[in-house]
Amino acid sequence: MGLSSALGAALSGLKTSQAGLDLVAANVANAQTPGYVKKTLSVEQVVSGGVTIGVRTDDIRRELDLYLQRTLRSEAAGAAFAQARADYLDRVQTIFGTPDGELSLDTSVSKFSASLDALATSPESGGARAEVLAQAQTLAQTLNAASRDVQDLRGQADQQIAEGVTAANDALKSIEDLTRQIVGAKNRGQPTADLLDLRDVAIDTLASLVDVRVEDVGASGEIRVKTSSGLSLYDGAASTLSFTAAGSVGPEDAYGAGLSGITLTRPSGQSFDLLASGQLRSGSLRALADLRDKTLPQAQTQLDELAANLAQALGTKVEDGAAIAGGVDLTTAGAASGDRLTVSYQSGAGARSVTVVNVGDPSRLPLDDSVTADPDDMVIGVDFSSPTAAADLDAALAARGVAIDVATSADGFAFTSGAAGLTITGGQSRLTAAALSGDGLALPVFVDGSGGGVYSGSLDGRGQRIGFAGRITVNPALLDDPSALSVYATGAAAGDASRATFLSEALKSDRSFSADTGIGGASQPFSGSLVDFAQAAISAQARASATATRVAEGQSLVVSSLQDRLSTESGVNVDEEMSRLIQLQTAYGANARVITAVKEMIDMLMNAV
Repeated sequence: MGLSSALGAALSGLKTSQAGLDLVAANVANAQTPGYVKKTLSVEQVVSGGVTIGVRTDDIRRELDLYLQRTLRSEAAGAAFAQARADYLDRVQTIFGTPDGELSLDTSVSKFSASLDALATSPESGGARAEVLAQAQTLAQTLNAASRDVQDLRGQADQQIAEGVTAANDALKSIEDLTRQIVGAKNRGQPTADLLDLRDVAIDTLASLVDVRVEDVGASGEIRVKTSSGLSLYDGAASTLSFTAAGSVGPEDAYGAGLSGITLTRPSGQSFDLLASGQLRSGSLRALADLRDKTLPQAQTQLDELAANLAQALGTKVEDGAAIAGGVDLTTAGAASGDRLTVSYQSGAGARSVTVVNVGDPSRLPLDDSVTADPDDMVIGVDFSSPTAAADLDAALAARGVAIDVATSADGFAFTSGAAGLTITGGQSRLTAAALSGDGLALPVFVDGSGGGVYSGSLDGRGQRIGFAGRITVNPALLDDPSALSVYATGAAAGDASRATFLSEALKSDRSFSADTGIGGASQPFSGSLVDFAQAAISAQARASATATRVAEGQSLVVSSLQDRLSTESGVNVDEEMSRLIQLQTAYGANARVITAVKEMIDMLMNAV
């Protein structure tokens, strides 16, 4: 090898060593930088005529396991989903309390029940009446506060969706900008490793919000980003997410009815509602949407069901029907919207029942059988005050294949068998008491605070039960006249225990609760007292919270393990970098000595001449 060849080889080695030293310095400086991937220098020999004449740097390579990275992104989306659920359900559990806890729902119901027991023992006692009203107000306020807190959580989830959508748009814009820079750098032959790091950070941010998968498009540096369901988020240009925060959320608000969906708009202008289409399968945005639209509304439903049954247990008059030839006559006198008639009958199919609900809003008809908790019950809605009510009811029964004839009676409807083999075995009218006295033993202790009216379970509009826990209040007329807790009719003695005993027993009696609360099921609804239902709701929330916490912890462990593996393979190990630094310094020194030796030899040759 000639002196010029030796000099060229040494200079290329010096340049390569310097590039390696710069890369080691960058690795060490960014050892703690989030998203930074360890870089190594790709070096190749320069060969001429079968002889190595030097070395050159080929590329800066990122030490990255792409499969591990994809797995981590998928699990990170699951972890974000699980953690959001765990955080919110833990707060819901706090709202509902713990069984028999001092401030829990079941304790409030139990204390109210105990005050009624005391009143039944001393119905003439002014102190006992005052205690009943005090406990009733405490119970109503507990339900009001719980409802308000649940809706506050829904509002927070809604706001977090808005923040998440903004973060997702920022990430998509970064992916678009960085991809253009990467493609341009590749075309110019410039290194892209640092730009790839930055793009991965943006993709990781997006992956915690929305479940994503990334596809490489050849060697250009271009990529595609899609949801795991295949919907494109970035393909040469970024799509845009849009969402309108509600500001405040109430029980009547629902997705599509006051609450916004998440709209994805592609660069072409084509739009999709990600919530309606089910395109979001994981990530914090999916979790927050589920919490706002499903999980928290069900918690509200549990509160509303408790409040509704509380009001109706105390304020509903149950009157057995009068036996008539071939059937039963049921009164509808003073019926409020939502009041019900139940007809029991025996046929070839066994014991069955039909519940007729007073519905003044024709848009709510026909009713679904799930309106009542009884899985064997047929539900029919009709406006009791309509002149054609009996005919409408008769036609509805015929359409459902029930051979029961209906006719108008003096104060209601007469139901009679319309076919051989069908026997009407009885019936009841369940009507809402509106007055403090003169309306039987039932008493409207709790009313709807939105207008002070009685709670009858009206189905008109969106239904009176929705949000009732937030509106339930003690009847103002009863607060003005506490004696009505005992005096139920003109001439009734203050010491008569009949009403107090009725109220006490009604509160403790077993009831069937709606399956839409998530407690029990459609085929086997939850049955028990109000205290039992409150305890079941508390237990259900505790189980949901515990399960969500376990899932979140498990998912966090998986993500942590994957991050550790990725850090081991792709993170900067300072000890390794120091070892590489020594090697490069040695190589640098060796190349420098070669250059010095060549210089000295050239000087000697020049001097010799």
